[in-house]
Amino acid sequence: MQRRSVSVGFAVVLLLALATGSASAKQPATIARTVSLTEDATLKATPHPGNAIHEQGQATGTYRCRITVDLRIVSVSSVTASFTVIPQGGTVSGRGTARYVAKGAFGYAGGTLTITGGTGKFAHASGTNIGFSAKVNRETLSASVHVHGTVHL
Repeated sequence: MQRRSVSVGFAVVLLLALATGSASAKQPATIARTVSLTEDATLKATPHPGNAIHEQGQATGTYRCRITVDLRIVSVSSVTASFTVIPQGGTVSGRGTARYVAKGAFGYAGGTLTITGGTGKFAHASGTNIGFSAKVNRETLSASVHVHGTVHL
């Protein structure tokens, strides 16, 4: 399996899966929809104040939506990230942690994501232990991300 970039953008990809739908307003709140996802995203660094690398991009594959990620390198071997995915009808936000390895011009990360909240039709979105892998070009800060796991809507 090819490793993909380390940007919480990957989280965004998973959020894209959320865009597939949510529980109908006619259904009781106790009925949730579970979505299995496998998504990819390409991200580019954008100017942003502070000490985080701010990335924006588009998730690709089955679903398409905008994502933003703030990536912080915690140490030479770990990163943390926060993300927001913006599918039609709301937003999904979360955070993640990953092990990080730098090799030449690239950095590789792998870890897990957690959904911390949502708005609109994704207000009740949840998910933990969502896997991701990433590959980051350390010179341009562009990243490619792969996300897989289960999300509850």
